[in-house]
Amino acid sequence: MDIKPIIVREYLESLTESEELDLIFPILLESKGFTILSKPNEYKGFPQYGKDVVAIGKDEDGITKRFYFEIKGGEDRDVTTSTYHKKDGIVESLREAKHREFTTSRKNFYNLPLKVILVHNGEIKANISETFDGFIKLEFPDSGNIEFDRWGISELTKLFSEDLFGVNLLTNKKNTKLFNKVLINLNANDDIQNDFELLIDELLFEEEAWNGYKRTVPRRWKLIFESLKLISFIIYTESKEYNNLEIARKYVSFVVIRFWFWILKNKLETDKKILYYFNQVFFFYYRLLDEYIGRTLPIARMKDGLFSETGGRYEQIGYTVRTFDYLFHLTFFLKTTILFDPNFDKKLARNILVEVLEANNVSARPLIDIHSITIINVLNFFIALDDLETAKKYLIEVCGYITLRHRDYKILPDANNSISNVIKFTESRIKPIYYSDSTSPLLNVIMEYMIILGVEDRFFFMKKFINDNQIDLGLFIPHLNKYSVSLDLIKEKDLDLDEQLFSKSVDDGYQSELKVSKVDYENFELNGDISFEEFKEKLLNRKNEFEFDYRTDVAGYGFLRDLAHFHYKTPYFPDMWRVML
Repeated sequence: MDIKPIIVREYLESLTESEELDLIFPILLESKGFTILSKPNEYKGFPQYGKDVVAIGKDEDGITKRFYFEIKGGEDRDVTTSTYHKKDGIVESLREAKHREFTTSRKNFYNLPLKVILVHNGEIKANISETFDGFIKLEFPDSGNIEFDRWGISELTKLFSEDLFGVNLLTNKKNTKLFNKVLINLNANDDIQNDFELLIDELLFEEEAWNGYKRTVPRRWKLIFESLKLISFIIYTESKEYNNLEIARKYVSFVVIRFWFWILKNKLETDKKILYYFNQVFFFYYRLLDEYIGRTLPIARMKDGLFSETGGRYEQIGYTVRTFDYLFHLTFFLKTTILFDPNFDKKLARNILVEVLEANNVSARPLIDIHSITIINVLNFFIALDDLETAKKYLIEVCGYITLRHRDYKILPDANNSISNVIKFTESRIKPIYYSDSTSPLLNVIMEYMIILGVEDRFFFMKKFINDNQIDLGLFIPHLNKYSVSLDLIKEKDLDLDEQLFSKSVDDGYQSELKVSKVDYENFELNGDISFEEFKEKLLNRKNEFEFDYRTDVAGYGFLRDLAHFHYKTPYFPDMWRVML
């Protein structure tokens, strides 16, 4: 039994909002080779009724025609007495399609035969069927010069199955199986399924090798790019069914990261034709993130709003993990919004972040070392807005929590980034054997921000804390960098640093030690006391320890690196803050 049509029909029927069908339908047309001149988001609500999508393409008879598609979805998905007669309903829309001309400067457009098609992801009800047929015969007679057709759920299922899913996504049993398992288990756990990662990689890396192009992107690759958009949309739609956009945020973020890796791997980061497709995927993710933040922000701003009442004992850990993850995505969203819209109210952005930080009392309580990513994002965000006082306040709060937790439990955030280790310690108060906190990259970062922000009094407190407890400081430095003397040690010789960053957790590097002391030659002391200014000078001498010209940044997509660091749990490299020294 061929289950593809069943899957496709169920998916199409799940599109309960009008705009969902508006978004997905042009993808189908492009997969069929149509040239689209207008889309629903361009004309919906304007005097272009009957022309939600205007396109040029070959009809079933092989003749090139101009098509006016009127799309009815959501509450209007079925042809009923109500949808037939209502204002802006079927009758009014189809008459407008017939009598109101579409304006375009495209050459020879008006010389092409015209076909009007009603598109709806529902059925025609029996009590209106005869009336509808009579109306069509009257308005679009066989002897006239305008053709008419109707694509309901049955026709759409066939078209999507054969021209989009069948051609591209569900091309073999393996892909079909992966796709089914992803949808069935979408809400089963908190992590992205391996099946989903395999599906995306199958499309981008296994189905067909990229061999470049001369004038236009090969149609086969256009379909693959459209599939990434379609998959993202399906995940988004299913997540809304679960009332959990967190699912879509995680999955679509992975699509963005993996798509960019494919672009880097094929040296296409400046190819405008390829970036056109990537931008569509990214901005779908950005709009999804906008909706996610919009829905969650009112809760996150409430007192302990990110705490879950149903979390039980796990909330001792879960509240912190959830808050740090949320703060990362909030700062990423605010940063990119300001980047895309320079007129965006920066004061509003600052206040939003402050409110969430103050409302959730675990916002400055890192449990694992990789929480440094969120801490750095928060600090850099305030610094970029010239709000140094708030940045200092947050940095001091982080220091306070780390030192108090060490005083009470003799433990620092786990450098192995294992939440299970933190849970085991919380349960037993015995440090697990694989818990690592003898070296602290997080404290290294904190000490460097002390210099950047000029927090001299707290610097001396933290210096004493680190030296008294014999805590080693160290940062991960990739071998691949502008001034590297260890290029011969690189293991991943076929991947540059950009490609590593967007494909894996980067470990091709070394640990650079930093001491909060100096060699005191006068008193023959290897670990002599160091002043604030002397430590600052020490860091300035290390400012160029790591520099790299990211291809991602040169292409104008530097903000994507944040997503890659977060997803693969790669700590930020020192160039994220040392440029401010």
